[in-house]
Amino acid sequence: MRLGILDCDRLDPEFEQQFGRVYSGMFIEGFRALAPHLEFRVWSALDGELPTDLDECDGWLITGSRHDAYCDTPWVVALREWVRRADEARVKLAGVCFGHQLIAQALGGEVGKSDKGWGLGVASNAMLASEPWMQPGLDRIRILASHQDQVMRLPSGGRRLAGNDFCPNFMFGQGEHIVAIQGHPEFSVDYDRALIEKRQQSLAPERYQAFLASLEQEVDSTIMLGWLLRFLGMLPARP
Repeated sequence: MRLGILDCDRLDPEFEQQFGRVYSGMFIEGFRALAPHLEFRVWSALDGELPTDLDECDGWLITGSRHDAYCDTPWVVALREWVRRADEARVKLAGVCFGHQLIAQALGGEVGKSDKGWGLGVASNAMLASEPWMQPGLDRIRILASHQDQVMRLPSGGRRLAGNDFCPNFMFGQGEHIVAIQGHPEFSVDYDRALIEKRQQSLAPERYQAFLASLEQEVDSTIMLGWLLRFLGMLPARP
């Protein structure tokens, strides 16, 4: 099976040596550990590359980005139109962080900058629904996060799957073919720590320390990557 990844950003140059250049690489590393049989093809949506054939891959994933999902930058506008095509075709699609927001925006939801500021470190979310692909099941899921924007209003027909007081629409589903999550299951703790440290000057001291302290918690990144693969039909359900 083949997963198509739409890469929407590149890492800052100071992080490339330790963490790689593109976010698709983080996903591929995490997914391969769970499903060595998978094939991957990557498009740089950031550079205007988009698939023309929705059947070229068995499922699709849109990565995170520092860009706004609601801006009028040409590549973002084109990607929103691609999401609408994918939705109409009912292909399997997952979105992470910016990808989560862009899917919501493209399908009629609302995305904006939160008046609560940055969400960094480990985000703990109550699971609000149970789906067959959520194996193993959890009451709460803890995922690394790095965002200011968030989904303020879901698209028509969207259903909340997980959330907390800071980010109520942390995870949502659309029909049986789309799932989107605000957090970053592909991130390592070290990379999230590097992002927090980079933003220290823009954070109140108590929030900076709280974000760093949150990294001492265990995270459910591997579980979430498995959920995404099962949703996309690329990992068999557990007996």
